[in-house]
Amino acid sequence: MFNIRKVKDTIVSKSVIPTSTTARMNAKLLADNFKLKEDTSKLKELLETLQSNSPDVVQSPVSISQKVDLQKHLEQARITGHAAKLVELDKKATESQVGYNPNSRFVIRDNHRPVLATGCPSAKIQKQISDESVLRMAHGGKAYLSFQEWTDVGDSSNVGNPDITFQKYVEPVLASSTVPVYISKGDYYLMYQDSTCFFLTGNSQMPSVLRRSASECISGQTVDNSSILMSKGVGKYRDMTKTEYQSILDSQPSQAALLRIWIPFCNNDSILMDTSKATTIWSKE
Repeated sequence: MFNIRKVKDTIVSKSVIPTSTTARMNAKLLADNFKLKEDTSKLKELLETLQSNSPDVVQSPVSISQKVDLQKHLEQARITGHAAKLVELDKKATESQVGYNPNSRFVIRDNHRPVLATGCPSAKIQKQISDESVLRMAHGGKAYLSFQEWTDVGDSSNVGNPDITFQKYVEPVLASSTVPVYISKGDYYLMYQDSTCFFLTGNSQMPSVLRRSASECISGQTVDNSSILMSKGVGKYRDMTKTEYQSILDSQPSQAALLRIWIPFCNNDSILMDTSKATTIWSKE
């Protein structure tokens, strides 16, 4: 048996006769080494057997299945969070549309509280649609109420300059099919329709409705109502009867005489006369 060692820069080798103690130590080391290898092999074999029989019990600290489950969980959390955000966007849009009627003749536009669209995939797109709706409403158009409506119409950024002059919208009304009567002596038109007498002079565009106080007799009123147009009055008023209407056609009173008894009221239904079809009653004088 040789003992090799380094003394300073010189390697010294010499033969050493092992003693009984040295031999026993070396033999023990060899035995322990073989035993460790045998135990390691048995442990590895045991782990492989357990994994094959119960793969869910014995596995590595972070398995592939765990990584897949973690990715699914993160994706589900992302989808859930995005869905909650979309619900919040729709809630804001629904609240902004309260009181807005796109078919109304008059719309009060508040740029600080614009009308938002529902169904938007993101807050950025909802803001873009809102800006376009403000521009459209500035031109008298309708706001986008949904994302689908916006995609159907397309980009409206080229509408133009929003600084325009607004005019009151007047609902178009067709003239009544009832034929009016023209009193040539008094220079006015009368039309009786649905138990109501309509009165029109040459300098008026909209006929008025003739009514009288329900408490007055025909000959008891002498007030001049020619410059009055009532929307409503205190007290009770009634419409003209068919008999009274016929009496006026027969007597052909002047405007002053007619309006001493009958009071012009607003024609709230905007019923028009087709004066081109009027039947003329000529003066008897």
